[in-house]
Amino acid sequence: GYMYPRFGTWFTTHPRMVMVFLPPYSPLLNPIEEFFSARRSLLHAMDAACEDITGDHCRGWLRHSHRFFPRCIARENIRCDVDENLWPHRLQRVDGQEGEDGGQ
Repeated sequence: GYMYPRFGTWFTTHPRMVMVFLPPYSPLLNPIEEFFSARRSLLHAMDAACEDITGDHCRGWLRHSHRFFPRCIARENIRCDVDENLWPHRLQRVDGQEGEDGGQ
């Protein structure tokens, strides 16, 4: 059944708490409703963006990752190469440094 009687009982036994009902159709007073609205909009935008991904994109991503496989199997450190591919500008990288030795 409906939970209101149980909530009402709980609030009665906890007088420091006050139950306040929001007016109907007032999502602007409920921050979680604003969050869900923004989330829903972002999900719709993501769905639309996914429709723009082509088979050529996917094949390109596979080719890109395959370039690193032989070096990974040989247990080479590819982290710097990956950082340079993802962030060509040194200061955008996580550590802000070039290479393992800090660019020295």
